[in-house]
Amino acid sequence: MTEILEEDFYDVKFMNLVVDKADNLVVVDSDKHFSDFTGVHPSKIRQGKLFLHDIIMPVYREEIMKILCRKESRYVYFDAEFKDKNGDCVLLHCTGQNFENSTLCRLTLADLSKSRQKQETLRKKAKEMNYLIDLVTGGVCLFKVTDDMHILVQYLNEGGCRLFGTSKSRYAKQDYRLDELICPEDRSAVFQAIGKAMATDEPIDIEFRTIVHKDEFKWCKVNAAIQSYDEDDNPIFHAMLTDITKVKEAEAQADRMYDELVKVFKNMPDIIFSTDTKNPFVLQIVSEDFIKFLGYSRSFLFDEHGGRLTDFILEREVKYVTSNLKKQIDSGKKETVIRYSIRTGSGKFVVVEDRRKIINQDDGGKSMLCILKNVTKKYQEKTSNGIE
Repeated sequence: MTEILEEDFYDVKFMNLVVDKADNLVVVDSDKHFSDFTGVHPSKIRQGKLFLHDIIMPVYREEIMKILCRKESRYVYFDAEFKDKNGDCVLLHCTGQNFENSTLCRLTLADLSKSRQKQETLRKKAKEMNYLIDLVTGGVCLFKVTDDMHILVQYLNEGGCRLFGTSKSRYAKQDYRLDELICPEDRSAVFQAIGKAMATDEPIDIEFRTIVHKDEFKWCKVNAAIQSYDEDDNPIFHAMLTDITKVKEAEAQADRMYDELVKVFKNMPDIIFSTDTKNPFVLQIVSEDFIKFLGYSRSFLFDEHGGRLTDFILEREVKYVTSNLKKQIDSGKKETVIRYSIRTGSGKFVVVEDRRKIINQDDGGKSMLCILKNVTKKYQEKTSNGIE
């Protein structure tokens, strides 16, 4: 019977045990996690020294007994408060599987308190970062994968039910298939991720759309890992679900706005480019006039040189202009002005005046809108007159 309990555990704490329904729910076997939780040594558990009733809060005992002994019920689910070794009450979710032609029942207890703490931490971080993620709701799911690659729901909390457009009463029926609720275009990727997890025992990290109603989808991020196997050796996964629909919508909107910005930027009638303040000589967006002025293609600038403008600035000037610009940025100026020599596509160097405006972004970052002006002629006139 010990082989039944040989399992890998996800970051949510799981405890496994086997009870005898015909003997007042005496615990006949358990894993180390359950032994540590109760404070009862495994040898004493195997000797029948621990009854489940001893650690279940009295208010739950009668109802749990009814659930476990319900006829023709292969799988059972319930939430109840259990006393740990310190006498503290811990709310656990229980998934049970009755053995055929036997009074034994295998139980998996899940302590979801850490999951709730993790969700709360994520919410706080989202609020601090002023993200739309503060609207994200989380879910918990247990599902198993059959030989014919059907994904059968074992347990879904309320958050999971909302993500899949179902309810506990609907999924509680036997053989409720989760794969039928995944958007058809995303199913192949989901099955590939599951297959990889089964082959390598590595966790799943994937995003896909769920079918909530006809023509209505939600984006779901799933982190899952195998936590046990059933009697047919089918893997049972524990999954954390996150509704990222709002995030995806925000990303799509940001992408559209960025595309529009690029179009506008390209068509601006001046030698313009943008950078951030951390990498002020790494190009982000450039106008068409900038491309014409330098005489290089976009692919040459961005693909071959990674947008590094310093690759084209006169080498002996690079250190000075980067230091000068950094000093102006650090001083808190809203506008900066520097001058340097830059090599064009013809191989000649021209002197440019680099004038920038620092823009504060909503996320706390800073960007720079930069305009170049060819001042070669003025520079030559000054130097010829001995001014510089």
